[in-house]
Amino acid sequence: MKNSDTSVPLVLVGNKADLAGSDRRISLEQAQQRAEAWGAPYVETSAKTRMNVDKVFYDLMRDVRRRKGGSGAGGSGAGGADAGGQGRRKAKKKKNCSVV
Repeated sequence: MKNSDTSVPLVLVGNKADLAGSDRRISLEQAQQRAEAWGAPYVETSAKTRMNVDKVFYDLMRDVRRRKGGSGAGGSGAGGADAGGQGRRKAKKKKNCSVV
């Protein structure tokens, strides 16, 4: 990768994991080696069977949150408050949905 920035989260994703090994353009070993060279995890997905599609998204979002200083545990912690007791989030106004 050119001009790699270590603050940018990166995941190498291989699609079409549902194909047999001989039908693949890039072998599992090649993909894993490239991900290792980039210092990124490698995850195989299949859009056809939805295998690991959500996993890639959630893992990437956890990494983004961790890099921004969040817990990455998938919760807002102690009510969304930081160590000083000050809430980081503004109270959101609930909107009612109407079905016409």
